[in-house]
Amino acid sequence: MRTHLAIAVGAAALAGMLAAGGCVPKEQYDEVMAANRRLKGSLNTSLAAQRELQAKNDQLTSDLEARDRLLATKDSKLKVLETASTELQAKLADLDQKYKALRGRGVGTITFTSLPPEVDKALTDFAKQHPQLVEYLPKYGMVKFKADLTFDLGSDIVKADAIDALRQFVNVVNTPEAAKLHVYVAGHTDNVPIGKPETRRRHPNNWYLSVHRAVAVQEELVKGGLESSRICAMGFGEYHPIAPNQPNKKGNPANRRVELWLVPPDRFLTAGAAPAGATPAPEPITK
Repeated sequence: MRTHLAIAVGAAALAGMLAAGGCVPKEQYDEVMAANRRLKGSLNTSLAAQRELQAKNDQLTSDLEARDRLLATKDSKLKVLETASTELQAKLADLDQKYKALRGRGVGTITFTSLPPEVDKALTDFAKQHPQLVEYLPKYGMVKFKADLTFDLGSDIVKADAIDALRQFVNVVNTPEAAKLHVYVAGHTDNVPIGKPETRRRHPNNWYLSVHRAVAVQEELVKGGLESSRICAMGFGEYHPIAPNQPNKKGNPANRRVELWLVPPDRFLTAGAAPAGATPAPEPITK
């Protein structure tokens, strides 16, 4: 740079001398002018490089600012997610506490104790009177009606013989020893799909059929004298078999059944409910 300046100064001085009428050898003059041209070219190259570097610097500055904005946005979103996660953890902990409290009260579980001896004997005798239709399982407090003898194929209309047996069952559960027990009616099917269009119109699938049969039994129990407040009707379709179904959707008669479970009033879905026949508590008066 100093050489360039010196040449430039020399060129300027030479030009001054010429202007003043001085005499300079032509070789020296040409050399100084050539050096001046080289200096100008070098200066232009340096200026171009400087402009390029400035443009790159401006781009880097812009990129850094964009990155900082992106990081700030991500930090903001991260804080929002952390807050949401904290709130969800708190809700989960609260639900866990409520679940444990409900489990401690026995809600959602069946803790069966043996039926009163009088009820157990009455149901044993009842099953003996209908060996083809009914099976009594004292271990579970459950009476099982075989669906093939209770209903026609694909039907939810209770057959006459089954209606008579259900009337006798009501007589048993209406005795003083069994009067506080609730009756859960559960319908089950095998895995054979419902084929006839006219049947599908009423029972679109096995789940509907199992529920409709449970409701039909429930209605017969009410007609026989059992209080509606003591009954629950539900259906499980084909999803709780008690024996393997045959291949190729051929089913199994053992899986086609209606179960009547005798459940204490403080167990399962009725936990905390008033006993059957109890007078409801009056509604609080608000002003």
